[in-house]
Amino acid sequence: MGSEYLPHYREKLRQVGADPAALDALVAQMLETPADFERLAGQVREAADALPWYYDQDYAAVALQAASGHASDAALRRKMLSLAHIRASWCASCSTSGGEGTARSRHVQELEAALELPGAAHEQ
Repeated sequence: MGSEYLPHYREKLRQVGADPAALDALVAQMLETPADFERLAGQVREAADALPWYYDQDYAAVALQAASGHASDAALRRKMLSLAHIRASWCASCSTSGGEGTARSRHVQELEAALELPGAAHEQ
């Protein structure tokens, strides 16, 4: 998920009556104050749970992944990607059909590759 995808996702959520602004502000705070990551992560979870899974993806996972590229250090980037992975994995585990599960698991696999987790597919 590139950061170019995030504005499109944000607009689609607004079209269906959901506003991700609070979550976006929390993710921005993570970048500004990395020492507050754990406190903010709990708030991100709460804000994310209020948003629908448009395009079979968790908005918080997409937002965290996009923002992680702007992290001040590798540790913060990894924390953001790890939280994104948790959110995307939960989204995928809630699938009700095979096709939905496949669609949702693509984001999980992308995050695993970004985190370089064992067994993750690596692009060549």
